Amino acid sequence: MHPNEGQVWKALSVAQQLLGEDALPAIERAMQLLPGDADLPANLGAMLADRGRWAEARAAYEQALRLQPRLAGAHNNLGNALLALGQPGEALAAFDRALALQPGLAAALGNRGRALLALGRHADAADAFGRALAAQPGDVGLRLHASTALAAAGRAADAVAALRGAVVLAPVHVDAWFRLGQQLQAGGDAAGAVEAWERVLALDAGHAEAACNLSLLQPESGEIVLGTALLAGVAGERRAAVLANLGGLRLAAGRHAGAVAAYREALALLPQSPQALGNLAQALKRQGALDEADAVLGRLIELDPALPTARSDRLLLRTYRGADTGDEAAGFGRAVRAPAVARPARPAGPLRVGLVSADLRSHPVGRLAEAWLPALAARCELFVYAGSRTEDALTQRLRAAVPRWLNVAALDDDALALRIAADGIDILVDLNGHTGGHRLGVFARRPAPRQFSWLGYAGSTGLAEIDAFVGDRGLLPEGAESRFVEPLRRLPHSFTVYAPPADAPAVAPLGEAPCFGSFNALHKLGDEVLALWARVLDAAPGSRLLVKAPGLQHAAESAALCARWPGNAQRLELEGPGPLADYLAAFGRVDIALDPFPHGGGMTTLDGLWMGVPVLTLPGAATISRQGLSFMQTLGLADDWVATDADDYVRRAAARLSDRAGLAALRQSLRGRMAASPLCDAGRFADDLLAVLTA
Repeated sequence: MHPNEGQVWKALSVAQQLLGEDALPAIERAMQLLPGDADLPANLGAMLADRGRWAEARAAYEQALRLQPRLAGAHNNLGNALLALGQPGEALAAFDRALALQPGLAAALGNRGRALLALGRHADAADAFGRALAAQPGDVGLRLHASTALAAAGRAADAVAALRGAVVLAPVHVDAWFRLGQQLQAGGDAAGAVEAWERVLALDAGHAEAACNLSLLQPESGEIVLGTALLAGVAGERRAAVLANLGGLRLAAGRHAGAVAAYREALALLPQSPQALGNLAQALKRQGALDEADAVLGRLIELDPALPTARSDRLLLRTYRGADTGDEAAGFGRAVRAPAVARPARPAGPLRVGLVSADLRSHPVGRLAEAWLPALAARCELFVYAGSRTEDALTQRLRAAVPRWLNVAALDDDALALRIAADGIDILVDLNGHTGGHRLGVFARRPAPRQFSWLGYAGSTGLAEIDAFVGDRGLLPEGAESRFVEPLRRLPHSFTVYAPPADAPAVAPLGEAPCFGSFNALHKLGDEVLALWARVLDAAPGSRLLVKAPGLQHAAESAALCARWPGNAQRLELEGPGPLADYLAAFGRVDIALDPFPHGGGMTTLDGLWMGVPVLTLPGAATISRQGLSFMQTLGLADDWVATDADDYVRRAAARLSDRAGLAALRQSLRGRMAASPLCDAGRFADDLLAVLTA
């Protein structure tokens, strides 16, 4: 009836908005007919904002304010658009204009806090949200924003209080409970976090983030929690995250096949996910599927050639397999090369040695450090840069021996290199190589005038900035230089020393039933190793083989090993891991330990020797295959216990096992021989190491 009446079109747009209909054509027609009406572009801005068309919404709000500069609501809404467009400074100015016109505008008070939060002005943001909450104490959204600002401002208790207030106001608000769990965990209240996340999952069983967090805090029930989330239909990237956590739980429990299955399903959802590929490679390695693990890491490197962790993982895997990785390691060294940090001059004083390691904890490197770390600390100013995010009882014991101990897990390579340079370190020693948590990027920045790699990795780092790899004559025979980028330095006795466990049981007498044993990880037991060990049992009638390793406590892993065993599986005894004392006591059932190859034993070999069990080893060209040779040379037992080839390995195993009297005598003397050898002389070792490092 009145097609050109602007007020009618304006009224129609309002009615359509209230009904949830598309009001955009009506409001655009009204604006044509009423070009001076400021309400119309203000309303248009709101419609465009609802559709996420923020640039157009901003233009509409600005048009409204040109027509009527005193529209407080339009200034506030303009600020929202500017925030959405990533312009928090301009947004703050818009909110301030809105509050100058209408000081009690609660929405602008809260939005001002959001702008301050985006600007990093956390304390001011917390104050702004406080004023907004005073005006609107029942606004749950404001309480959530306030908790974020309070936490960022260092007011953790106030952040928790804000969130507790939110869940009182809205007991079924999933996000409020989830954020409360996050804040409680950050504050060290694990029990409170568990309770909050359990409430989240009671409200939303498919909440992937809460399920993952809860599974980490309560791994004993984690698989049920994660499985429930999967059954609830969580999809896409969130499903992949749940599967990744499920795989991690299974891997930690030694359920390698189950972990592989979870990671494969995650990878099916995200075929090019670096995390999914990396996780699958780790699980395959632990399962012993080294060829496939290598191929998966190859895919990961193809996707991101600059990813140093993937390159390190593949170098580690190939080192385990006895490959010559020198050229590949050199490529890694070139990839991580970085400008050297400035090293300030320091006054003359005692030698300062820095150790960089992520493994000074319940780990073979940590256990070995119990012997040499105190001795080294007594001979120089020792600085430890520890990279593990978790500490245990062993860490605490090691820390007590070193006054200058810094946890550097939170520092990036640049920051750590600057810290080491500022500490005036004379000699910096890498204890990781390409193992997990390494900081080779720090060494690439040359924070110390002399840098070495030792103990944690049996291969070349590839860094030209590493001045030498330190080993001994057993690990590094003549000609080993061809496998390393670094020069080689050889210790005169052993490449490490051993700290006998305080609670080690007495050496058990030789048993009546002949038994070989291996307590090495399953990924060391390749098909070639199992084939040779089956030959050993055939050559020693009546003998059996005890294999004790993480994973074998599960039927699926035991069945997988039996399926690969080429001999009579009835002659195998398979056991999972246990506490240190039980693990050591189990050596009492073993007459001779069989060293795998090419990745030989390290800590398990030393433990076996201390428990009176000699080790038959088959060294190769690779450094990783020569640890057993090094130990047996140091003990003066190489002539009897180091094989020259596979046939010699079988002959020696059968002959030594049949000599029960000789084996019993060696068993009773081995601990004393070891205690009197360089393997247990920490003082002499520390002197030798410092002599090599300062030569």
